[in-house]
Amino acid sequence: MKQSLLPLLSILILTACQKEINTSKPEELLAGTTANKQAKTSVCHYDALTGTYKTIVVTDPNALAAHLKHGDVQGECSTIPTTTICNQVWMTKNLDVTTYRNGDVIPGPINDQAVWGALTTGAWCYYNNDPASGPIYGKLYNWYAVNDPRGLSPAGWHIPSIGEWVTLTDCLGVNVAGGALKSVGTIEEATGLWYAPNTGATNSSGFTGLPGGFRGFSFGSLGLEGHFWTTNDGQNITAVVGRSLNNTLPFLFSANYHQENGLSVRCLKD
Repeated sequence: MKQSLLPLLSILILTACQKEINTSKPEELLAGTTANKQAKTSVCHYDALTGTYKTIVVTDPNALAAHLKHGDVQGECSTIPTTTICNQVWMTKNLDVTTYRNGDVIPGPINDQAVWGALTTGAWCYYNNDPASGPIYGKLYNWYAVNDPRGLSPAGWHIPSIGEWVTLTDCLGVNVAGGALKSVGTIEEATGLWYAPNTGATNSSGFTGLPGGFRGFSFGSLGLEGHFWTTNDGQNITAVVGRSLNNTLPFLFSANYHQENGLSVRCLKD
């Protein structure tokens, strides 16, 4: 009897060991799967068929790269702040991208003034070469970046033309458009980013125009002026017409800029 029980006991022990091994393997595999699980990334995707934006979730890094290359923006669609002014939809922040719409990298930041002044291709910089200015004022771009056929603005957006700025100005009122576009408050009172007097500033449009300054032979006008590119050439081959806000006047100005100047960019929805 004892002899017959021994083989049976051996079989039971072997079976128990196999069950333990079999149950441990899926846990190991599950642990490995969890460790290798792709991170979820929200992307604001532009649907060209419907002309609308929607937030999608991407888990494949290759798919994420493809979306960004085609102009989609990382983050939820609601993170692109906008305001509607007279049937025009404007971004309420200055552009702050480092790639063209197709995903190609825009050279920058270009800190050296001699290098910046000699460029004939797209580039960007921070005001006064200070990265801390980026989250507030965005980047300063030369006109070669604005005019690059790869597209500076995200998909579904574009750099406004003179005509579109004129439409905006006429709708708000020529004599008060600058004030309606400027953010309120002053540096002296610690209530804003403009130096006093910030004449006429109401930001009634929601545009929240900032005094991001510009780059020419050097940096200048931070807190005093905001300068914005248009897509229109000026009166000669080296000049481009832009728009400007000033801390002492309630108007929106037209001005000619050299193509190598660094200005802010505001995008208008297609």
